[in-house]
Amino acid sequence: MSSPEGASRFNSGKDSMSHALRLHTRGSHTWRRAAGLVAASTLALSVVAPSATAAPPATSGRTDDGAITLAGTWLKGELTDGLVDAGGFTDYGLTLDTGFALDQAGDKAGVATINRAFQPVIGDYISGDAFGDAGSTYAGAVAKAATFARVAGANPTSYGGVNLVTRLEQRVSATAPIVGRLEDTSTYGDYANTLGQSYAARALTEAKSQRAADAVAFLLAQQCTSGFFRQDFTKDKAAAAQGCTEGQAGSEPSVDATALAVVNLVQGGAKGPGVNEAVDNATDWLVSQQKKNGSFAGNTNSTGLAGWALGLVKARSAAGKAATWVRSQQPVDKFRCRSALTKDTGAIAYEAKAVKAARNSGLTDGDVRGQWRRATAQAMAVLQWAPAATADLGVTLTRSSAESGDKVRVKVVGLAPGERACVSIKGDTKRIVGKASTRPVTRKLTMPTGNKTRTVKVKTADESAKTRISVRN
Repeated sequence: MSSPEGASRFNSGKDSMSHALRLHTRGSHTWRRAAGLVAASTLALSVVAPSATAAPPATSGRTDDGAITLAGTWLKGELTDGLVDAGGFTDYGLTLDTGFALDQAGDKAGVATINRAFQPVIGDYISGDAFGDAGSTYAGAVAKAATFARVAGANPTSYGGVNLVTRLEQRVSATAPIVGRLEDTSTYGDYANTLGQSYAARALTEAKSQRAADAVAFLLAQQCTSGFFRQDFTKDKAAAAQGCTEGQAGSEPSVDATALAVVNLVQGGAKGPGVNEAVDNATDWLVSQQKKNGSFAGNTNSTGLAGWALGLVKARSAAGKAATWVRSQQPVDKFRCRSALTKDTGAIAYEAKAVKAARNSGLTDGDVRGQWRRATAQAMAVLQWAPAATADLGVTLTRSSAESGDKVRVKVVGLAPGERACVSIKGDTKRIVGKASTRPVTRKLTMPTGNKTRTVKVKTADESAKTRISVRN
């Protein structure tokens, strides 16, 4: 999930760490700020059918728990004493993203582990006092932490000894023309943005705060007429216009900001003028941005967030397509398809080319591993809408016998859409991906030498099936 701690968002898949640091020059605290950010979405222009009317969040809706459980197991294994160790510093923003993701996977124990570890260090996340930014409060971080506290079943008014609700209320402007706007207190400037505003709207709504209505209203003002939410606020706080003005600089569309606005408005139970209409319009805009292959902006982070939002409002066809594409970026290099990624089964790649690269080098490099952690945490929620297989896993051949060197067509059925598997015979292996239809996946395998009966096997992350063929020289 996207982190709201600053105006510019960082992801190692799109920007280098040095670029993120140039955006945030807050001394030693810079690293902690920059690492919690994700890169801006790239707008995709393929248009598909309008979405379904927005509806209350589904209580389950999971059609295939395998993919999200697999991702959650890997992600939980990436924690060090309940937090994300990013190599020399703790990435608190990504730690909370991991907590939100595990909650969506139904892993309450994982959420509790993060909650226990995070409470004692809450001050290091919401303020830079320990890093030279005396008297500071990072509003987006407070909002995100308050939201997580409630997700974890903790009390946000006494979280690690901090009243996050009061602290957040103090960072919501009561002065015109920016009433309701989230503001940082920092010697380095104000980096609050729409991402943090959506968390603030949710946290204050859930707390039944008197400032909730203002926070929600200002969030809704960041929505443009086309339905998308912009990422950044108006720089001039004295300007009369503080909302999104479509077509003007500073009001560019953001898939991530739009998706998070929907998620937090819906899950936070926001009420009041314009909320339902805003969610409906944002839903329609999100669906209009989905590519034919189900993805958004060509990466799993944005696709996962958008698909999560669409699943919550019961735009299930679009959510299922997004989940299928995300699942296809979750390599399962098992059995004879082993690679450097085998030990990291369950992790989700940021994009397809990241899978190819990591199959050779693995996730040993700190930045590469960080990218996979962030992609998995922000993408995996949509997997609760991943379509299930329509048949039992099975493998068949078009022939019962063959000669060595023959290429025999193999048919695999029972793969869920987007699910990865390995089909093999001695000496030849193929990685395959389940289709988004009921059609079998077909490949040709080269028959090995030797006069004997050979086994053809297909293996997914947790299932296998096999058949046999007589091979002669």
